[in-house]
Amino acid sequence: MSGVRMSFASSGTAVPLIRTLLAAGTLAIPSISAASELLGSSRGGSAQWDFCYGKPDSAVLPVDPRTLVQPGISNARAVHFNAFWKNCHVDPVAVQEEGPAQTCGELRERFNRGEALLTNGHPGVGALFTGTDPTLPESALGISTFTAAQYNELWRIWGFIFRPDNFDALVSQRYGSGLSTERNPYPLPGQDPNRTNGGSGQLPQMLTQLRNRDGSWSGRIGVTCHACHSGVVGAPADGQGLGVLMGGGSSLADLDLFLSDLLPLGYPASLATFLNLNRTRGTNNASDINLAFLFPDEEPLTPAEVIGLINSGSTAGMDTPAWWNMGHRPVKFVDGVFPMDAPRVDMVFYTPFFGLFGGIGGPVSEAGQDWMRANGPALNTWVDSLKSPPYPLPINQTLAEQGAVLFHTLDMWAPERKNPVPRPQGNGSCASCHGAYSPRYVNDPAFLATPTLEGMASYIVPLRIIGTDPVRVNTNNKAVQSAGAKNFFGYPPTAGTAQDCGPQNQPHLRGDRELGYLAPPLFGVWATAPYFHNGSVPNVWEVLKPSDRKPIWRRVSAPPRWDQPGVIMGFDTNLQRAYDSTKLGWKYDTIACQWRTPLNPAVSPYINCAPGDEFRTPLAQEMMNVLFSNLIVSWNIFFPPTRTRQQLEDRKIYNTHAFGQDNGGHEFNAVLTDPERVALIEYLKTL
Repeated sequence: MSGVRMSFASSGTAVPLIRTLLAAGTLAIPSISAASELLGSSRGGSAQWDFCYGKPDSAVLPVDPRTLVQPGISNARAVHFNAFWKNCHVDPVAVQEEGPAQTCGELRERFNRGEALLTNGHPGVGALFTGTDPTLPESALGISTFTAAQYNELWRIWGFIFRPDNFDALVSQRYGSGLSTERNPYPLPGQDPNRTNGGSGQLPQMLTQLRNRDGSWSGRIGVTCHACHSGVVGAPADGQGLGVLMGGGSSLADLDLFLSDLLPLGYPASLATFLNLNRTRGTNNASDINLAFLFPDEEPLTPAEVIGLINSGSTAGMDTPAWWNMGHRPVKFVDGVFPMDAPRVDMVFYTPFFGLFGGIGGPVSEAGQDWMRANGPALNTWVDSLKSPPYPLPINQTLAEQGAVLFHTLDMWAPERKNPVPRPQGNGSCASCHGAYSPRYVNDPAFLATPTLEGMASYIVPLRIIGTDPVRVNTNNKAVQSAGAKNFFGYPPTAGTAQDCGPQNQPHLRGDRELGYLAPPLFGVWATAPYFHNGSVPNVWEVLKPSDRKPIWRRVSAPPRWDQPGVIMGFDTNLQRAYDSTKLGWKYDTIACQWRTPLNPAVSPYINCAPGDEFRTPLAQEMMNVLFSNLIVSWNIFFPPTRTRQQLEDRKIYNTHAFGQDNGGHEFNAVLTDPERVALIEYLKTL
């Protein structure tokens, strides 16, 4: 497969121009003083958690700023909101979940429980479809966990003759999950985990060894939320590397490959690889909620809802958003489909297995749901508290100040810009959708009703304006929305009330708000590449300059050890070697089209990409798109589990012709100048 290394220096005229302007000091942007008014960021997290630093347990919590996002609060202001906070716990008895914490002591207690559930190796740690106890009937007796003995055999599946001495590092690379500096043990062959304090091996962040009820080590391993939600930026040993980023979202993981490798070792959950998982490394289909909504809690689905679910199609692959933004979002998921105060939806995959099947499983299903009712709020409390890391490389402060003014005040729909895209609400700046951050504008009532709304983003931008791939929105059709209201995760007891916490895109809840995608807060945006809800754009520069986007690209892989040239390595996360600080994203190769027949499909198929026709989606792909859009669990029909080395490497390719992976949209940025883009990027480094 041919490819050309894509670096900033070889990406056209933009970079030489930018370097010349910077060197000459002739950027055509007004100079700004009083940096303290322009630069500054809370780095996301929870305003209530911030308040409690240094406070006694008895201190009464202030109002959660998210609850202030209600209809009318942004009227005639620069920053616009059209999706609003719902209190899912206004009646804790009805929903059978604890309501919001009232004091710092209650918040800390809840935080500690959530931290235990999401801390690898902790006595209270949980895992996917298991909760905290793999021996219970509601967890299907640990069907989604596997033994350390099975894990220790993975090297045989890779084709090694002997167990490699760097087995742990190769697991981390092959499946795309960082190795934390915090201990995350598993027993090596022949070890008793309870005589070796869990074992001498180190699991990647995506896995954890569960504990028995008495706190002893179980020898059973489960998948954690960190598989998708915690990425890697270098390593502390690299000098400026940060290592594992908790809650930053991961663009590294290949869970489909992980399941495929464990299938011949007898892992029952590996059967999911035949269903609706991703085809592209670094994306996931965790948001395919139409699968979960097939199982109502009490009220049965109507025939129209069943048919609508079956022909709703697939959301295809998705990019995982950063957890550290949740404290500044009143609604969740890329299309704002649920209120942020719906914690059981976030942690749906930790629900013990039979809890996913609504009322079908009777008492066993109810027991699984009880686990989520008891633990969901604590999980959310810990997640809400996470902060984004500061940018670790140098920042041009003068340029960042200029970018701060542009971010908050540049109207991309000013008459002289002649922007062909319909105008959104707000003042037409980046801040109008993504929120205000600079103290100067946070404290300006023309931007926000109160400074406590700093960094708050709750504008679902209509599809006709944002223009990004519509597959996710279209898949969550009317039937999916109404079925979701009857599902356990849709909080049925709240249905019909003023605080209805079912899917928020139901027509009677969204009213005249158009369907679209939620503009996220931008805390730590530098660490969350690639961009858009489907991960189709590799860096911020190309978000801001649509004409520079490539139809097929592949992020650079980490170099293998000198004596292991044939192993599968993950994406390179070395900050000095692989990060492009000018474009703000990871370096990548551009990939030329290659013809491959349907009889020999690669995982990233080229039947939809003929050489010399890179920018058009041919008929073969259009026909498959019709199928994928109209039949649930159809996404992988033509793509059996991958096995050849070439297929595994092809999974690293992002093909924007593929279903759900279009890189169009955000076209209103085309009216920016290159100097403006440079300044905006420098400012984003400070958030």
